[in-house]
Amino acid sequence: MKTRRFTLIGCLIGSPALAASEPLTLDQQIVSAPSVESTTVAEMARYGSKVEVVDREQIERAGPSADITRVLQMFVPGLYVAPKQGPFDYGTYSLLGGRNDDTLIMLDGVRLNNRLYGGIYIDTLPAAAIERIEVLKGGQSLLFGTQAVAGVINIVTRSAHSRDPSGQVNLGVDSFMGRNGDARIERIFSNGLGDLGLLAYVSHNVSEGYQPYHSSQITSTVSDKKRSYEVNTFGAKAAQSLGDDSRLELFYQYSAANLDFLRPDANRRTTNDRVQQIATATFEQRLNPGFSYFVKGHMNDWDTRYTRIYNNTDGSTRTLNHDDYWGFSDWGMQAEGKAVLPGEHTLVFGTDNQWFKGKDDVLKIDNNQAEAHALYVQLRPVIDALPDWHPSIGVRREHLSGGDSATVGMLTSLYDLTDQLKLRGQFGTAYKLPNAEQLYVNEPGDEMGNPNLKPEKSRNAELGLDYTGLIQGQPYSLSGTLFTRRIEDLITIVDAQWVNGDGEIQVRGVEVNGQFQLSDRWQLAADMTRNLSESRNGATLNNIPGFFARSRLGYESGDRMWGAGAAVRYIGTVKSPRDVDYGHYTVVDADAYRYLDGARQHRLSLLLENLLDRDYTTSMDSGARKVQNLGRPFTSEVRYTYSF
Repeated sequence: MKTRRFTLIGCLIGSPALAASEPLTLDQQIVSAPSVESTTVAEMARYGSKVEVVDREQIERAGPSADITRVLQMFVPGLYVAPKQGPFDYGTYSLLGGRNDDTLIMLDGVRLNNRLYGGIYIDTLPAAAIERIEVLKGGQSLLFGTQAVAGVINIVTRSAHSRDPSGQVNLGVDSFMGRNGDARIERIFSNGLGDLGLLAYVSHNVSEGYQPYHSSQITSTVSDKKRSYEVNTFGAKAAQSLGDDSRLELFYQYSAANLDFLRPDANRRTTNDRVQQIATATFEQRLNPGFSYFVKGHMNDWDTRYTRIYNNTDGSTRTLNHDDYWGFSDWGMQAEGKAVLPGEHTLVFGTDNQWFKGKDDVLKIDNNQAEAHALYVQLRPVIDALPDWHPSIGVRREHLSGGDSATVGMLTSLYDLTDQLKLRGQFGTAYKLPNAEQLYVNEPGDEMGNPNLKPEKSRNAELGLDYTGLIQGQPYSLSGTLFTRRIEDLITIVDAQWVNGDGEIQVRGVEVNGQFQLSDRWQLAADMTRNLSESRNGATLNNIPGFFARSRLGYESGDRMWGAGAAVRYIGTVKSPRDVDYGHYTVVDADAYRYLDGARQHRLSLLLENLLDRDYTTSMDSGARKVQNLGRPFTSEVRYTYSF
């Protein structure tokens, strides 16, 4: 077993162990040396990109039955997240003023944004399977391709860490009679090839849910008034070292879910029955101290059966959809190398290839297949005359079958003004390829695709300062980022036709966050983001908050046997596509934990969500009426954890 450290220049919200005089580090035991791939996000922090990391402790604090959406909502500065109707549902996302699909979300480097509709689908990912979440901010199309316009969220699954059999079992319940449970087991073995790490996990989440509409907005023909869900997941990972410098990793995850898709009119039953399978195979090798590479293949297969049954006013029912299919398959192959050149300059280069097909029985799409192929290169020079400057420069070329091509460039810079003060910045272009719906949808009079669409292009710039220091011997950190984005060829609908809009749309704003270790026992974290966007020729950007802020105060006992915390988040103006302002709300949450034994094998956790039981709107229904989707009312959740 080898222990490696990767360095991140970022902020770990609420971590009491953050040393102010040192950059944030992640200690991780893995089988064989760390890969080029596993450190891609971390390394970008060393060259001027802003990285945030949510660790396992924070994931557990987010709630006993937390899905990934809630974890992101609570702990990532600059990221606005609003789950539509509670846990395990679609959400609205905005990172640094971006739109919902301006952020690329990956699971262990596998793209989860699909090429059928371009949306973000993480509503069936169980938090129990996640080791940490890495958020890379700003335009990142150079290394990650389409949709990385405002940033990248990389969800990292757990790996085996122990040579002895170990694991964890969790059981929980909430005040809406929701039930959740998960289990994990892992072990590292030695064999003739090297170390073999094996890990497997299962999770189960089920709830009748809550009523996500005001009673006055539900028609008398509605019989199903609560949004329920059931999500079951199994996953496994195997990592085999091949000597000291090579590694093979295999990963597979299967999720099956029955998810309500609630409606305020005539609804009797509307469900998505879903199966998602994700598989990856990665080979990594360090040929010598100056060259390493990885090759990765992936499969992301999504199958949904959609059922919609309505009640008629005479008491009868009508079936609009019965097990209608929609889904997609995404295969990919990526290869990336890293070479250290004479003079200690580093060259990163690679190819990224994706093959996609999809089908929808409800929405007619004439061509449901696509390919995208890219080449990219990045130079990270070392300038002897400026030892405190850490720049990078790169270019990427991507071609989409049946569509246009995109070329982007990126320049990043990190300058160590002092040991405590860092100046960072990045400037570059990003792009978003049109998806299959935008290119080929064929619903005359309602929505028509345009095979001549060009990719959206944006020019992005971020400038920030990061400071770490001590107050009365306790560490603290402050960070501020100014950002601006100019979008050209905006893909939008005009008179039921998908087109590239004229002119530019500008987005700009500021994000500020800080973490303070007030004493050995008290911690404080706070962040705020201000977004400003300008429309051009009638095109606007919707569902982006003009202002939002969060703060969290935490306490841990001296022996770390128990702890508690409270968090407040405020959301300002948010405009829907129909120009309805549904923001202006404050939500208060609280959590606590207690270990029951000195060996810390038994623990109880408590979450109180929406402590003041305030009504607040997460989104507006897109139908003819202005109907509000409400966030969860006051909910208490308790969980028992056994670790071995």
